[in-house]
Amino acid sequence: MTDGSASVGGALRAGLAEWRPALDACWAALAVAAVLAMVAGWLPAGVGPLAALAAGVIAQGALFRRVFARSPGFKGLRWGSDEWRLLGAHLLALGLVVLIGSILLVVIGAVVLGVARASAPGLDIGSAQAWKDAVAHAGPAGFVVGLAPLAGLAILVWLSLRLSLTAPATVAQGGVRVLSAFPLTKGRVPVLLAVSLVLAAPAVLVGLVLGAASPRGPGAAAVAAAIAYFVLAPVWAGAIAHIYRQAAVLQD
Repeated sequence: MTDGSASVGGALRAGLAEWRPALDACWAALAVAAVLAMVAGWLPAGVGPLAALAAGVIAQGALFRRVFARSPGFKGLRWGSDEWRLLGAHLLALGLVVLIGSILLVVIGAVVLGVARASAPGLDIGSAQAWKDAVAHAGPAGFVVGLAPLAGLAILVWLSLRLSLTAPATVAQGGVRVLSAFPLTKGRVPVLLAVSLVLAAPAVLVGLVLGAASPRGPGAAAVAAAIAYFVLAPVWAGAIAHIYRQAAVLQD
């Protein structure tokens, strides 16, 4: 077994070991987070995302406070300085991802336009069919059109993984940590990606089953929220905290 696979296994084992203790210590916070996440889909467009963000902050605050032996609140439920810091960290990280994503969209748009113009100098940019014809007749350059969005998506995934230790670093260090947590993930992107994929796989499978059985129904939303916050969130927090501790020790 390689060092990378051992790290993935160690992180997953740490996450699974964290599950039951986290439920016992943080069930009230996780219940509130699950309810907020469940109702977020039915709230107005400007309020729903805020409710979903608050749900994540409440759950992460409770779980990471427990992991790092900070003030727990009532079964993890509280909104204190850690939650405010987490909220700020998430907003800053989201702003960074949106900024980079916007730049990538401009670059991808320029690449696609350049290829289309080279293939069809008289391109009618207002016609969807003209775009399709131009790309279809672009020859080998047409592969660039398909590759550019994939490259942009890969960059955003990489950036998200590099920022994935923001939450544990913010709680453990008692301050907003976004770019300052960036070095902690250096060389750990493959491990973080593998852990994320392993934990996301059952969630995606359950989501597909629930969506097929009862699309957008309250029962499906309740089950999805329960799985997300009572199963996946504690395991994810334990795995990420494990990776953070290893990274912090090596960095020191």
